[in-house]
Amino acid sequence: MTAPALAHRTAAFWNDVYATPGASFEPIPLDEIRFLQDRAGAKLGQRAMDIGTGLGEWACQMTQVGLLVTGYDHSSVAIERARELHGAHGGMLRFELHDFDNDPIPPNLGTGNIDLISCRHSLHFLDQQRFIVDAKRWLHPDGVMHVTTAVTEKIHREIGMPEERVRALAQGWREYDRYDLAPDGSITAVVLRGPWG
Repeated sequence: MTAPALAHRTAAFWNDVYATPGASFEPIPLDEIRFLQDRAGAKLGQRAMDIGTGLGEWACQMTQVGLLVTGYDHSSVAIERARELHGAHGGMLRFELHDFDNDPIPPNLGTGNIDLISCRHSLHFLDQQRFIVDAKRWLHPDGVMHVTTAVTEKIHREIGMPEERVRALAQGWREYDRYDLAPDGSITAVVLRGPWG
């Protein structure tokens, strides 16, 4: 399915994607959750957000290490399907409809009350500058923002982030750690710890 780049940002576009019979995405590699534990320090009882949760597969995996996860997406179809697919996790996992570019900040997101924010292949769809400012406020002083993205120069497509923007994520954080999820570096992950200003 092809569409202009801006169409990928709209809830209507994603509603159509998720409403397509049999819609699914590539399975999440089993090693990826281990990397989240080892590199981002994800552990039992931490409060986490999964931004652009889609069908909720990654949010579901995050609960397997004991995280209390809220998955957010602006597609109502995605949220409905995620709730159907992952309803067995009880109080550890919930899904909320929310558009971080256009909706008011959810009232439950206070200052410093989140341990980990995950943007798995979603940050490039957001107003990145605005979202990161908000994320720094929601995270506690030693909190982590974990970003997974394709590197556009290496996949030769516009879906993802260029290398320059991946490196620029380091600005305004106490620690910046990066590791590759694909041998050729085409999929990379960044751990941003300790929000400054």
